Amino acid sequence: MRRKKKNSGLARLLLFLIAFLVIVGVIVLMAKQFAPDDPSRPSDGSTDAGISTENNASPESEINAQELTQIAASLFAEETFSAGHLTVYDLTADVMLYEKSAETKITAASTTKLLTALTMLEYVGEDTVFTVGSELALVGAGSSSADLVKGQTLTVDQILDALLIPSGNDAAYVIAALVGRNLSGDPQITDADAVRLFVEKMNGKATALGAENSLFTCPDGYPDSKQYTTAKDMTAIAVAASKNATIRKTVEKTYSEIVFPDGSVVGYVNTNQLMVPSSSYYYEGTFGMKTGSTPKAGQCLIAGANAYGHDLIVTVFKAPDNAARYTDSRNAFDLGFKAVKQAQEKEQ
Repeated sequence: MRRKKKNSGLARLLLFLIAFLVIVGVIVLMAKQFAPDDPSRPSDGSTDAGISTENNASPESEINAQELTQIAASLFAEETFSAGHLTVYDLTADVMLYEKSAETKITAASTTKLLTALTMLEYVGEDTVFTVGSELALVGAGSSSADLVKGQTLTVDQILDALLIPSGNDAAYVIAALVGRNLSGDPQITDADAVRLFVEKMNGKATALGAENSLFTCPDGYPDSKQYTTAKDMTAIAVAASKNATIRKTVEKTYSEIVFPDGSVVGYVNTNQLMVPSSSYYYEGTFGMKTGSTPKAGQCLIAGANAYGHDLIVTVFKAPDNAARYTDSRNAFDLGFKAVKQAQEKEQ
């Protein structure tokens, strides 16, 4: 009898433990079901919020574009710029913040090379090899140079470095000759005809980007009385270039070094002083994009910079001197980013 009582006691103890565990489980499940949402998780229940941080881009809905332009108009009304033509464009908000004589005909000088790069990338593959040839004879006297020598071979990335970092007019003609010759389908086409065909494609590309008040006659921006554009058109070209990952990678470099197959080496320093930390014109957050200057065009600069999660693009044309183009650019960035910050604060 004692053995039976002992067994029945153990049975009751086991039943009690089972019942206790069941009750605890139910309580835990109910707590999870009715607990407030974890603010660290996305509301759709996924494990990844999917927010891209590339280039510090901010959500499109972060600020109201109309509010931003109104703030910018008020801030820029108090500033004067020495450059004849200037624009400030918010790439992130997709809105123009400021224009000065932006639809007046100008010449773009070497900032034209952004269009040259965009056009080239439409017609070449990643494995394309550029061989420097007789087209060097077409380069204008006194041109800025990447010091290319006939017979040298360059990859796509290398030719872009030679084009955009030291502003090589020789690189522009190497690009134009190869692409134009390939498009013609005639390996015997003259250098001049190949370049002419490439320039036609440049103009088609410009029109497709919305630059409808422009005519380009050469791939490097060398002076030509028939050539013209506007600051607004160049802004459209700059926007497209800044969105192109290959070009963006190039213009963000402050220095590039090319080692040619024969062992020779050439180094390129970016001509944009906004990007050089040791320069008095240095502007933190700058990511390019292109300088230019001719007697008719004056001192020119297309620059991009990032702050407060926004990319801004400033174009400066016909600045009276080198200092003016950088001072104007810095002031334009300051006011543009001030407008962004104020618009963000109003949204909070």
